[in-house]
Amino acid sequence: MKIKSTLFGGLLAVSALLQATPVTGIANIAGNVTVQDGVIAFSPTFTATTGAMETGAFAGLTGGTIQSLTGGPLTGNLASPVVGFVNFSNGVATPVLFDLTFIAPGVGSLAGCSSSAPGASCTPAGSPFTLFQLSSNTVVATLQMNGISYTGTSATGSSPTTSIFSTQTAINGTIPDIYNLLVSGGAVSGVTYSASFIASSAVPEPASLLLMGIGLIGAGLIARRKIRN
Repeated sequence: MKIKSTLFGGLLAVSALLQATPVTGIANIAGNVTVQDGVIAFSPTFTATTGAMETGAFAGLTGGTIQSLTGGPLTGNLASPVVGFVNFSNGVATPVLFDLTFIAPGVGSLAGCSSSAPGASCTPAGSPFTLFQLSSNTVVATLQMNGISYTGTSATGSSPTTSIFSTQTAINGTIPDIYNLLVSGGAVSGVTYSASFIASSAVPEPASLLLMGIGLIGAGLIARRKIRN
């Protein structure tokens, strides 16, 4: 009886260690989003970004689900994490969950919101978005959100995770056009996005993430098509 008890206890300990293995790797996703003042309405499903390769715990990813954000979104540490904000489920042997805990402020300037010169960047007051004037008539928007990734429950072991979202197809117009539309209560709809989730202890600097978001277009990781719900 004692031998069986010891063996059973050992198996439980090994199982706990296996479950606590930190999530690491990179996931690349794409979907649809509508943005207006106080609301980031993601279409509930996403797919893996065409042409990108998932690594580590995300290997084999084909899709999943994502929640929308309302009432802000505020920047900084959230009062309560958005549990299961992203569920990397389709095609993953062990589904990975991402809890949202922090929304980074944009890295542009309020002064830049009045400029339509290529290279200008704008962040409305208190906004998490960075609007970047890519060309004379196209704008790219980026957004950084951080949290933790895990399998099962966060109690079994989690990893810090940084995500960077970028509009997939550049938005037609200029920064002042988009800025004025949002502050007047309008919405930017029919926009596709791509996002990279990096589960690692090394968190990139915000400016680096801005360049990474813009670089998604040049890197050819973007599927220029609208993802259906």
